[in-house]
Amino acid sequence: MAKRTQLILTHAALFSIGAATAFMSQNRDPVTPKTSTTAQSGASARHHNDSGNTSELSTPSAYSKSSRSSDSKKISLSPAQRLTEIAKLDDPFEQQRALMDLVETLGAQEFQNLAEHYRNAEHLRGARSGLDIILNAWAKADPLAALEYASTQVGSRDATSTVISTWAIRDPAAAEAWALSHHQGDEANPYLPGLIRGIAGKDLESATRLVQTMPRSNERNDAIDTITRALFVQGSDVALAYADGIKDVTLRGSFVASITERLLRKDPTQAAAYVSSQKDGAIQSRATKEVAEALVRIDLTQATAWCKTLQPEAQAQAASAIIPKMSEKDIPATAVWVSGLAGTPDYDRAVETFIWSCDNRAPEQSAAWIRGISNPKQQLKVYYKMLGDWSKKDSAAVKNWVATNPVPPEVSKRFLTP
Repeated sequence: MAKRTQLILTHAALFSIGAATAFMSQNRDPVTPKTSTTAQSGASARHHNDSGNTSELSTPSAYSKSSRSSDSKKISLSPAQRLTEIAKLDDPFEQQRALMDLVETLGAQEFQNLAEHYRNAEHLRGARSGLDIILNAWAKADPLAALEYASTQVGSRDATSTVISTWAIRDPAAAEAWALSHHQGDEANPYLPGLIRGIAGKDLESATRLVQTMPRSNERNDAIDTITRALFVQGSDVALAYADGIKDVTLRGSFVASITERLLRKDPTQAAAYVSSQKDGAIQSRATKEVAEALVRIDLTQATAWCKTLQPEAQAQAASAIIPKMSEKDIPATAVWVSGLAGTPDYDRAVETFIWSCDNRAPEQSAAWIRGISNPKQQLKVYYKMLGDWSKKDSAAVKNWVATNPVPPEVSKRFLTP
């Protein structure tokens, strides 16, 4: 029963993407690649019959809690046959538990055959979680063989990542050496996210060291997300203080954004306070739009007040989320509020947001604000787009507006020339 419980923890680890895997590792006797075959063989011997070539397995109903202990219902089946019987189980939990029972009995040399059978069986094809269970157990028995299979046969980064993360939990130094030695070039190392997932729960320092070596990429984003999860497992205080120690401004901004995203799920007000506490406007701007959107849903007044607490570089970013909701209620008041942001970096962004927030309801007001865009090329582009859409609804009104307002010559030529 102890081994079955441990395997259930293994399965849970696969679905919590690494953090729970680390927990599972701490609650099982360590198995290194050199000793795992012996350990697995011992487990296998306890489940095999006297012939040593087949394993005992109940019929599908025998995997229910009441019948697993009934020896009279057990029959001898090969691992592949056992897998076929497991697929017939109706209860997903029983399927998973039975598969865990099965992989626990295998010797290191048996995993490849089982993995192939799993991937090729029509009734199992596409069931990703089952393959993860097999690869996870294989990684404990023989990580190098599991990696070779995952990379060359499965051909999936997710599969390779599963093996590396499991290996890293048990032997982080060996897993890191393999990951670094098997990648060349300037692009992000595809093995590092899995490696970091395996070690982040126990060694944040090493996880941070590794992520700092990664260029900006999807792989680095995955690694940042993994570390952020591990931070919150240790407590929100640890998570909130973590980014302060990162010197690289771009990387620190990525962590602030990731930490903010998780805070938003539970407490938007706390997330807003965390972003405001950042002293660098560029870092604030990485997370302000999402926070502003959350605050607007709660209280528009709170959102507008929070925007003013931000560094100037971040205010326009937050305003872009606030203006549409404010404009819905009061266009003139919104115009006054937007005017108060004049002079802040990226003010054009706020102006454009206001233009498009009321172009259908108050086209004259919207068109008048186009002059506030400081970039001449962008200003002309907005004139053409806004006035062009308005013209489809009321071309006479557009001609009258263009004729009576100061606009660039190109605009007059386009909308007034017969």
